[in-house]
Amino acid sequence: MKRSLQFSRIPRPLLRHRYIGLASFTIFFTAFVLSLLVGLSLPIIKSIYLVKIAAVDSVNPPSNSATSLLFGVWGVCGLSGLGIGECYGPQLGYTIPSDILSLVGLSQSVATIAEKTILVLLILHLVSSGLSTIVFVLSLYLHSHPAAIIALITAIVTALVSSLVFAVDVVLVVLIRNHINSLFLGARFSVEFGNGVWMILVAVVTTWIAVVILSSRVCYCLGVRPPFPDCE
Repeated sequence: MKRSLQFSRIPRPLLRHRYIGLASFTIFFTAFVLSLLVGLSLPIIKSIYLVKIAAVDSVNPPSNSATSLLFGVWGVCGLSGLGIGECYGPQLGYTIPSDILSLVGLSQSVATIAEKTILVLLILHLVSSGLSTIVFVLSLYLHSHPAAIIALITAIVTALVSSLVFAVDVVLVVLIRNHINSLFLGARFSVEFGNGVWMILVAVVTTWIAVVILSSRVCYCLGVRPPFPDCE
């Protein structure tokens, strides 16, 4: 008898506001997966990276093929034009070896900027993933007004952190792109956004959409009706 009473006290998910709850759950679960995948980017998941720096027509190129560096959260890979290269990592707060830098003729100062920025991104990715986990769990219990308020506050923080991650990604690529050619006379470099940046952009957009959805639940607006007095 006591066990049945204990189980009956466990709140069931999606008692009310099912569509809002399911939408919020789906969005934040997607944001969690995207942040986690980017957080496990190259060299753990070699197909996902943040920045690509390729050297074209360097001063003394070993061949006509360009070489490139792919930066991930946990490491870096140096690739030749034939796709053959060397990866370093995974390691927290990694330092790019000089032999990999020599593949594209980059100086240690440029590498240091990328290393420090990517370490900050790693921390922010983990924070964003953790916050997304909290929200997609709370979104199943929006029938509770306190839970809905906590979910909304956490969602706003998650959206801000995700936006910061995307902004840092963009600033990193733009700064390197604007200054790298002036640092090395006689060489030409191309700097490209990695696919991990666009994955974060999707997470940012969907997270802000979910913030609007959760706001409609908390303030009972945009067509969301308040429950009866005995339903809260």
